[in-house]
This record gives sequence, C-alpha cells and structure tokens, in this order.
Amino acid sequence: MSQNDDDEPMLREDGHRYEKPESRETTVSKEVVYAVLGVVVVVIALLIATGTVPIFPRG
Repeated sequence: MSQNDDDEPMLREDGHRYEKPESRETTVSKEVVYAVLGVVVVVIALLIATGTVPIFPRG
C-alpha cells in the first residue's frame, strides 16, 4: 500500500473505507419503513386485482 496507514486508519487495502455497523435504532427504523412500503404495495396490488383501480380504460 503506497499510503501511510496513519493518514487513513479506516482505509482498507482494496481502497474502500470501513463503515461502522448501523445502530439498532437505524436498523429498526429501516425495517418499519420497508414493512409499510410492503403493505402499501400489497394494498395497491389487491385494488388493481379486484378492479377497484382500473389500469386500462374500458372502451
């Protein structure tokens, strides 16, 4: 490695920086957001499947 290890202590040999693990609070908030997004997608899919929300106009 051409750089001094003291200059970039968190730089790995492959050039990527080390990222510290996420906190539990961040992980839980992401899980909640993904769960809500999943529920919204399922509800929209059900509305489309039942014909409540038409995709193609009837004509």
